[in-house]
Amino acid sequence: MTKTCNYIMKSIFNILCIIVSPICKQTRAILLFFVWVLLCNPFYASAQSPEAQKLYAAGKTQYDSLEFDRAIISLTSAINLHPQYADAYSLRGNAYYRKKEYDIAIADYKESLKLRPDVAAVYYNMGDAYLLKGQNADAIKMFKEAVRSGPQDINNYNGLLRAYSTTDNMAALDMCNEIIRRFPGVSSGYSSRAAMYVTMNQYDKGIKDYEVAIGMEPNNAYLYQNRGIAYRKHKKYDQAISDFNQALRLMPDQWQWHAYKAYIYADKGSKDLAIASINEALRIKPEWQTYLRRAAFYESIKENTLALKDYETAIALNPGNPYQYSARGEYYRRKRQYDAALADINKSIELDKSKTEYYGVRGNLYREWGEYEKSVADYKTDLANNPVYSTSSISIVPALVRLGRFDEAKAYAAKVSAYLTNWLKESDWRFYRHYLQVISSDLPVKNYTTALQNLDFAINDYKQFGAGNEEAFTEYVDVLVLKAYVLSALSRNKEAKELYEQTLLMLPTQPDVKAAIAHIGHTDRVLDDSDKLPPVIQLISPQAARGLKIVSANTKVEIIGRANDPSGIATVTINNSPVEQIEEDGLFISSVMLKQGLNNVVIGAIDKKGNIASRTFSLDATPKQEAEAKEAEIILPATEKPPVYHAILIAANDYEDPAIDDLENPLKDASELEAILKTGYTFSPENITTLFNKSREEIMQALVLKSSALTDNDNLLIFYAGHGIAEKDKFGDVDGYWVPSSAKKGLNASYISADDINKALKRSNSRHILVIADACFSGAFTRALVTDASLGIQKQFAVPSRKIMASGNLEPVPDNSRFVYYLKKNLKENTEKYMTAKKLFDSFYEAILNNSETSPQYTAIKNVGDEGGQFVFIKKQ
Repeated sequence: MTKTCNYIMKSIFNILCIIVSPICKQTRAILLFFVWVLLCNPFYASAQSPEAQKLYAAGKTQYDSLEFDRAIISLTSAINLHPQYADAYSLRGNAYYRKKEYDIAIADYKESLKLRPDVAAVYYNMGDAYLLKGQNADAIKMFKEAVRSGPQDINNYNGLLRAYSTTDNMAALDMCNEIIRRFPGVSSGYSSRAAMYVTMNQYDKGIKDYEVAIGMEPNNAYLYQNRGIAYRKHKKYDQAISDFNQALRLMPDQWQWHAYKAYIYADKGSKDLAIASINEALRIKPEWQTYLRRAAFYESIKENTLALKDYETAIALNPGNPYQYSARGEYYRRKRQYDAALADINKSIELDKSKTEYYGVRGNLYREWGEYEKSVADYKTDLANNPVYSTSSISIVPALVRLGRFDEAKAYAAKVSAYLTNWLKESDWRFYRHYLQVISSDLPVKNYTTALQNLDFAINDYKQFGAGNEEAFTEYVDVLVLKAYVLSALSRNKEAKELYEQTLLMLPTQPDVKAAIAHIGHTDRVLDDSDKLPPVIQLISPQAARGLKIVSANTKVEIIGRANDPSGIATVTINNSPVEQIEEDGLFISSVMLKQGLNNVVIGAIDKKGNIASRTFSLDATPKQEAEAKEAEIILPATEKPPVYHAILIAANDYEDPAIDDLENPLKDASELEAILKTGYTFSPENITTLFNKSREEIMQALVLKSSALTDNDNLLIFYAGHGIAEKDKFGDVDGYWVPSSAKKGLNASYISADDINKALKRSNSRHILVIADACFSGAFTRALVTDASLGIQKQFAVPSRKIMASGNLEPVPDNSRFVYYLKKNLKENTEKYMTAKKLFDSFYEAILNNSETSPQYTAIKNVGDEGGQFVFIKKQ
């Protein structure tokens, strides 16, 4: 009926247009306007009704008082009286928007625009609603209509900018330029473009635009704040502090800026100034919010006892606020104290069930805990209210993958990839876009080869951009687990198992990973039962490789090789003589006498299923004098790239558990060793990682990341100084442990074992790895080590090596270590261009025996790829 009336009224209006056309232009326009109001836009006539006005006014008052449900009732009554009440539709749409019922809000906005199609504010609000639903294309369309209807309002352009910035940086940058063109005297155009440049890591351009904006508004404190943030990201800490100081001069009561300054000082290494800044924030605002901020800061600088105390103070000041419990729960989760974390997060949900983001927080806890079904349920509760701007939209994907629900995971992954395109490109989560691509594109068609490539891209991006983001750590583990799954699907079970084991070092609570390892073990046993293939034999040394040749005639030479077979190796023979020592990974070492000239070496191997293999190798032995001359100096091949040296320096002085005594010297020793490596040897500062007073998880993550990232042109030195313990296992063997700062006395799971170190290093492609351990009972790490490393090939830089140098055997070592004293002294005093780790050890071995009660150890690490080579320190020229 209403549509019919509208049609009739518009027809009458069109006829009147023809009738009045001879009248002068101005009079005709006025006449037609009044005719349109009376005939074709019933809202204006009906809006004069006192009852309608009263209902609308009541709804407006209720809306302004945030009583959205009551406002909706009043506005609905107004609409029922007058179905063409455009403002009532628009305001009711706003009320539904505020209730996060975006679909209903959009429907009301559409009704309002049917009645009055050129109201920019309604287009703008509808664009916002679409943006919150993740429908970027629709949002862009609405914001464009807002710009068309209200071209003089900068807010409409800013809405379009927000929509572009989620998916297309270049389009967003163009919109910034358009805002600057249309509104040249408004600073926000420059500040928006500056923010885009900073997002794109173009810090110099961003800072330049902030300078323009500040020139236009020199008393705008927020511009100094934003430029300070850009300076911090650009690692220009002094300029960042200067900007925050200027912002505080303009707005001295902004306690948050003092808190932010604390982080800048911490980045700069000025811990005392950092603590002073965070305390100044608390002086200005001695309330629960500031205690939470200081707690987070203390946690960031590893002052965990102080952090926990501040979390507790914040709760005591405002016990009815759920946020504090959630914040402390997150702290406990990061410390792997899952029971305490769950109790706190449950409390936050109990206090306010309407804030579904707490369900997302609990979902993260359950996922990290290995309770994947519970995590998915919590994520879905959160997403029902926050379909786009919620971490649950990201986290639900790996939780579903862990449950094997790949179709569901694919749907969520596609949504996240679509509406977080820019964020995934530019943030330190950029590694995750490759993971989502694998889930949404590669796995559904079982394209495992492409999946493996994309997962490697993800791993490389994480190492380059995301390694400092602690919140992305669990998702990075998800990437590694998925790679292991793909490797297993490609029947590369050995690699899959090793990678699965590394992820357990980083995050022990993964029941699906433990099940996958068990399944691989079962599969391998099945394969072993049907094994009909002979072993594969490889000669590792001696050989002329990379310019190093040391085979001499008329002397014994050690033969190093490897025999591989899925069922395991039973026996190995060299020239019909049995090899006595065969490692678990098939590595074998034996001696043969070579005569001058060509020598045939026949290596035979029998696997545990009786399959036989034999290979003959020819070795050309040089005269002894020539071989000795070649051994006199290590010569790196001129045709190769210079070797790259990396170091991980681990030191534990301060222990969180009061039952473990603090130490005085480990940090000092590690810092001095760092200086020696930087100044005296070819260790670039950017390749040295210092882990001082770090947790077990942080140490294991660094070891896995660094060792797996290296190539055969890289060499890795790992140094540990801190407490060490040794315990006998049920077989009577002695297990050695490093004790990190986060350890709990008597809880072996909080220590770092020799097996942990071996698993972390097993997948490394680096040429040489040298572990130097200065801790009590560090010799216990050699229980699983080979003790007869080849003397004849210790200077062969070309042959891979995995060695450990320990300050003692099965005895305590003092805090003031003679081992480290001589290690640093001899490295400093060394004048040779090339010095092997064995030669370094030999240079102070007797001195330690004569001047201490300890017995240093130097040997090869078992089953992680040692082939008898040698780590070589290269002096700077």
